[in-house]
Amino acid sequence: MQWVGGFISFFYPRLAPSTRAAVLPWHVFAGLFVYGLAIVTTELGFLEKLTFLQNASAIARFSTEAMFVNSLGLIVALLGAFVFIAAIIPEHHDDTHDGYSSIE
Repeated sequence: MQWVGGFISFFYPRLAPSTRAAVLPWHVFAGLFVYGLAIVTTELGFLEKLTFLQNASAIARFSTEAMFVNSLGLIVALLGAFVFIAAIIPEHHDDTHDGYSSIE
């Protein structure tokens, strides 16, 4: 439904701005939800691969490879958190342009 709605609004540019404004929060929510699922899937993939390697005795518990995978997992989690924060924090609009208005 989200894809069809986006497709129609892209190819039918005369859609009312009020309709676009009403759909925007749902669009942002769906995008962040899918992004969150991708982050969780990535983290679970790292964990699964590391667990299988450690159970097969291919790498030691505190080896360089294990520390690398753990560091990579932390970096991915922090990146995901920063993206969520950047998407949720409201934008700051500075309207002191001495009589100039934005082009719409």
